[in-house]
Amino acid sequence: MSREELIEGIIMILIIIGFWPVAFLGWFPEAYKYTYYGISGVLVFLIFLRRLARVRAGLKYSRQMRDLREEAQSGGRPMPFMPPEESDKEDEQDGRP
Repeated sequence: MSREELIEGIIMILIIIGFWPVAFLGWFPEAYKYTYYGISGVLVFLIFLRRLARVRAGLKYSRQMRDLREEAQSGGRPMPFMPPEESDKEDEQDGRP
């Protein structure tokens, strides 16, 4: 877990803890309510955008690796890595266990 993810997790826990006075005591002054709703909404939205960007970056990287593998298979160049299924098939063809 990276430092950024740890900080995001701590912020989310603090937001949840901030709602406890309402859940357990029924206490939520008006100034606290509007300020807290606004701040927590903005923070949750920013965390969502950051996590969405990380997911998209991971998907882009996965697509690049898939494209490189397909290009290597079709172009006759050696692949940078070989999936386990294909390496097992080659071992069976060579007569090795």
